[in-house]
Amino acid sequence: MRHRELVTEAIAYVEALFRAKKPDWVKFHTFRHARAVAKASQEIGAACRLSEADLEAVALAAWFHDTGYLEGIDGHEERSVEISSAFLRGHGYPEEKIAQIAGCIRATQLPQTPKNLMEQVLCDADIAHLASKDFFEVTELIRSEIEHRMRVKLTEAEWLTMNTDFVTGHPFHTEWARKKFAEQRAANLEGLKKRLANEKQKHSS
Repeated sequence: MRHRELVTEAIAYVEALFRAKKPDWVKFHTFRHARAVAKASQEIGAACRLSEADLEAVALAAWFHDTGYLEGIDGHEERSVEISSAFLRGHGYPEEKIAQIAGCIRATQLPQTPKNLMEQVLCDADIAHLASKDFFEVTELIRSEIEHRMRVKLTEAEWLTMNTDFVTGHPFHTEWARKKFAEQRAANLEGLKKRLANEKQKHSS
């Protein structure tokens, strides 16, 4: 099987998994998120001059990286590794590449711990939404997922504080992403801080 066909099969496999198994509480870590991460991984990886083979491995890691969420949040990265490895072995993919993909997926566990460029690329792709123009719409999905999963209702101040801390505490790893995403990430963070200040002022007056 040609590798391009393998990626196409992987996408179809992951989409079918999400369609069949996605719990109701999963609002952000969906097939749509996997697609966004896969797209960002190719943009960042190409800019960082990854080889075609490495770009393919990062793409496969991106598609599979949150499949473990379908069985629960705890330890989902390791389950994602198991799901991706089983699929790839079933298609005769090289063990060396399977190990690289496993490393990329494990590196996305928070706090992110990438050990090489491929892992850095996937980690940056996974948090690329921190520097997106629709940041506030995207993070509302994260808020909804947290509230549904934990059966809580976060106050606006609680959510803005949590979101501000997350953006502040998760820098990009590749030099390209740090430069490319700096301006929009800073604007999003400033927007969060303003909203939080307004929220605090509203409740103090």
